[in-house]
Amino acid sequence: MSATASSTSTTVVSPAPLIWPERDNHTITAVDLAASVSANVEPLLPQLRQLSALGDALRSLQALDGSFTNEAHARVIAGLSADLMDELADSDPVSPEQADLIRRRATALRELKHDKEIAYDEAALTDAQELSVIASPVCTFRNKTRTPLHSVVITAAHQQGNELIAGLDASSAAVLAEVNGHTGTSDVVADSPFAMQITDLITMGGESNAFPKHFCYFLPEDEGAGFGEKSNKTILFRNVYGLRYEHISKVLGDRLLSGHKPSPDVDIPSVLITWMRGHDIAHAVTTPRAGKVGPKDVGHEPWYSLQEAIADAFGTAMSFTPTWLELAGCSADDLAAVYLAEALHYLRRGPWNWSDAGAACVELSFLAGNGYIDCAADGTISWETARVIEGVHALSATLEREVVSAPSKENVQAILDQYGWREDSPIAPAVLKIRDELAAIPTSLAYL
Repeated sequence: MSATASSTSTTVVSPAPLIWPERDNHTITAVDLAASVSANVEPLLPQLRQLSALGDALRSLQALDGSFTNEAHARVIAGLSADLMDELADSDPVSPEQADLIRRRATALRELKHDKEIAYDEAALTDAQELSVIASPVCTFRNKTRTPLHSVVITAAHQQGNELIAGLDASSAAVLAEVNGHTGTSDVVADSPFAMQITDLITMGGESNAFPKHFCYFLPEDEGAGFGEKSNKTILFRNVYGLRYEHISKVLGDRLLSGHKPSPDVDIPSVLITWMRGHDIAHAVTTPRAGKVGPKDVGHEPWYSLQEAIADAFGTAMSFTPTWLELAGCSADDLAAVYLAEALHYLRRGPWNWSDAGAACVELSFLAGNGYIDCAADGTISWETARVIEGVHALSATLEREVVSAPSKENVQAILDQYGWREDSPIAPAVLKIRDELAAIPTSLAYL
């Protein structure tokens, strides 16, 4: 904590917390990112790690409103960061387009300025990058602060992951049509999906390095610039996603799920990427009957919990199709096991805190409340693949009818009342077990 004095009074500015929510249970496990980098990138690792460390230092001087507890110190750190960025912009693995963005970011950082035009141009750069450097204000959690705070995100393109995305995108329209046949939602369509780049995270600093961490970012939105008028893209960290599953989701699944376990031969990151691409695409599902109900009618966080549930439901249904299972290199049993374990991961964050956790609550409550899975009094969940698939199709149809095409806000509120968080929810035993008996299982990862 630092004090800044004026001629009339002294105010105390509190740095933004590193862990959010502040009043909750947190367990952190450190992991090695083991990023796959090219021979051109490897000599730059000391500079990249130094830039992320400077990002941590600069972020530590920021309050939740983005102001600095000591602006003079912040300018020194920002200047050192900008000098490093200019050096990196001239390095061999940086493309001319990326170099221009890095130099512009360096200029903005020296001035402690948030230049949203850079964010729009970053989102428009959809080609895979051997080395990508983002050092700018980023917003991680809306309920923590709506003001972007300084972050450093440095990644390398992952060829296999990007080839998987190309295959998923090429078949997405046909796969969604197949889902419609199962759900009875014959006129559900999705707009052209935003670009998705699969990367390995090399290092991270600042607000992005606070807890809990993300495994992907949506640009330009997460740079505090809203949706781009021309381009939007998702950057997904394949290594982080896999580690997060291994150390959190899988452990929860092993303790709580009674059903199929994926074999060691299954490439879990490819399964996760397939599911996430479905989720990303399904955020755009709509019908000619799409209603006019919105967050003003039922509340912002509840509304967006349902939007995440819609994306989860249709995205999971797409992932269960034979075409996408083959691309993911897994069976329907594997996909079901991963989906449920991931839902538990989100659920443990508290449906009352997060829209993603609220979505997991809606999904699991629907499946349990309608007999597609069974949540016992001790919190364990029994399931069978065929019933889970059937339940996901039923959930997709219900959310399309009552939320996407809602005739009134009462329809939406009824879904929230029935499947949103309640103390007598059919999955309440699982929530309590996760947050009490299984509290030692990590809630987030730190990167070595």
